[in-house]
Amino acid sequence: MDYAQRLDHLLRSAAERSPDKIAIESDQVSLTFGALDAAADRVAAELAGQGVRLGDRVGIHLEKSVEAVISLYGAMRAGAAYVPLDATAPPARTAYIATDCDIAALVSTPSLIAALRDVDPAAAPRGIAVGSPCPDGFTDWDEAHSQERAAPTRQTVDADLAYILYTSGSTGQPKGVAISHRSSLTFVRWAHQALDLTESDVFSSHAPLHFDLSTLDFFGSAAAGGTVALVPADAMMFPARLVEWIVEKGITVWYSVPSALTMIVRYADLEPGSLNRLRLVLFAGEVFPIRYLRELMPLAAQARFFNLYGPTETNVCTYYEVREIPSADDPPLPIGRPCENTRCEVIDESGRPLTDVGAEGELVATGTIVAQGYWGDPERTAERFQGDDSFRTGDIVQVLEDSPVPQYRFVGRRDHLVKSRGYRIELGEIEAALYSHPAVEECVAVAVPDEVIGNRLAAFCAAQQGTDSEDLGRACRERVPGYMVPEQIVVVDALPRTPNDKYDRPQLTERAARIIKERRED
Repeated sequence: MDYAQRLDHLLRSAAERSPDKIAIESDQVSLTFGALDAAADRVAAELAGQGVRLGDRVGIHLEKSVEAVISLYGAMRAGAAYVPLDATAPPARTAYIATDCDIAALVSTPSLIAALRDVDPAAAPRGIAVGSPCPDGFTDWDEAHSQERAAPTRQTVDADLAYILYTSGSTGQPKGVAISHRSSLTFVRWAHQALDLTESDVFSSHAPLHFDLSTLDFFGSAAAGGTVALVPADAMMFPARLVEWIVEKGITVWYSVPSALTMIVRYADLEPGSLNRLRLVLFAGEVFPIRYLRELMPLAAQARFFNLYGPTETNVCTYYEVREIPSADDPPLPIGRPCENTRCEVIDESGRPLTDVGAEGELVATGTIVAQGYWGDPERTAERFQGDDSFRTGDIVQVLEDSPVPQYRFVGRRDHLVKSRGYRIELGEIEAALYSHPAVEECVAVAVPDEVIGNRLAAFCAAQQGTDSEDLGRACRERVPGYMVPEQIVVVDALPRTPNDKYDRPQLTERAARIIKERRED
């Protein structure tokens, strides 16, 4: 681990130590560290031959697969940053991301490439195509891998960009969080040591590539020399099948949003000890309902349970180990203490530090774990990033313990950014998608708290006569991913307002909660 100065060094080091150890496996294929390392070299050589230079961006527009993982390592080894693009997102949104960060090359499938080029040819300039027929300007994947090729020599340093993760943006367009090798390695080093990751571990890979949880799966397993197994699509959909897969693969390290674990508890019909092969159960991205955590812990009685917290801009910056099964009436789990090599403090609206037990304020994280900023947006970067290594999270937390190493509990968001199924969602982006429909005159998106998935989404639209919710839903799905489409879109004559002439969001949230409850009971 000390050898690594870049994320792709983790793979190289593991390949040198244990070339014949299985590094990654899916239902279709498995690769050793030696084979994965050589495949990454071939991708890097092909990208360099197409003109990818140090500091460029390479889009990875594939379903999560062995090819996708090879490609992200290959992009970094070529001196570029990889940009994971959601293969299920609307082409218009993906094209925006690809052009926003000016990708130099793309690794994708012919059908996805064609869909992007229909929106904007600049979104798919050249690259590697996985499948046939191979589009113009692209090299076929098999051809790129037809012979051994050495990776290009690049004078990269740990401060260089490793990847850009795009998250929901308040302006109606996604924003790119620019993360360096150094920032990501700070997290990987912490996880490797604090969680005692080993070469005997088998890591599940549940999160999509564009979600920051995936970085532990791939880079944490490489750092430890363990194996990462990609969760198959059918197991993602059916909890009982997912449990079968966990047992079959001998998974020891699980990391996901709490809602995935909640679904196992609710629908897999398990006996105590059913998941005793699990050594670590890690969860992040949303609040874990205590009632389901109480049911889960006896199922994996041998495991250590950790609540990990942090926005994409810091990956994980605090952690809390759940050492005992909580009581039914316990409050939500703390987000715990800062990770080693990370400092956190709570500030009030004027920026004054708050240290008294019970005080509530905005959490600020400081350290090399902090991202570089928002890609191509210096104004927004200046608002949230302070200096070179501090980030204002926008999350309100409560101080639980005033000591040299403080403890915190999450209270809520400062703005309208919410979590649903672990995804970070800006309600403004949903509203922007709905406003794209010509009949919509006003709209407000709201989030209704839900103990299983974090929040359920709803939207209210004042629209021209004759407009129905199905039309608005279709318009929304054309512009945002499925997890951002409200489950209820209500057409109204007018939106309620407060005495200050602002939209009355609390009233709309209460109304949405009633509608969702009534329709679920039906």
